[in-house]
Amino acid sequence: MKLQPTPAQAMALLASGMLDVEAFPDIAAQWLADGMDSENLRMLAGADNEDPNDIRDLWTSTLKDLELQPIPLEERWPLIWAYELATWKAGERTKGQVLRDAVRYLREVEYEDRDADEAYDLWQLWDELSSNYYLPLRTDAEIWADVERYLHSFD
Repeated sequence: MKLQPTPAQAMALLASGMLDVEAFPDIAAQWLADGMDSENLRMLAGADNEDPNDIRDLWTSTLKDLELQPIPLEERWPLIWAYELATWKAGERTKGQVLRDAVRYLREVEYEDRDADEAYDLWQLWDELSSNYYLPLRTDAEIWADVERYLHSFD
């Protein structure tokens, strides 16, 4: 089974628009395995082929059952970053996915999270990959090597 976000990580991902409804049943199954329980959580864990709207409703009910609270903006990135690194280290995400998610996070929060240092560092590498105004120009391979080095700096 894939590594799933903790409740706090899931709430941070959700608040930042980075959690897809397709992931809800697997997350619920992991939370059950971790000892959390509610009737809605059990139903959600078994809702793999249900209508996405029904899954969203079960998710909302589960969050209420478990009394999970929204995560303030200033607390989201460290939770998301921990999940991104853990899934990358587990081989479940590529460096490109981590890079994309860092940029996606900044866009979703409209660049308001000024404490998301790692996201801004990765955004600069993303910007360098997608533009031609950096001089001297580096090859994509050189930039991707920098992404790899950056991620490994958190080992």
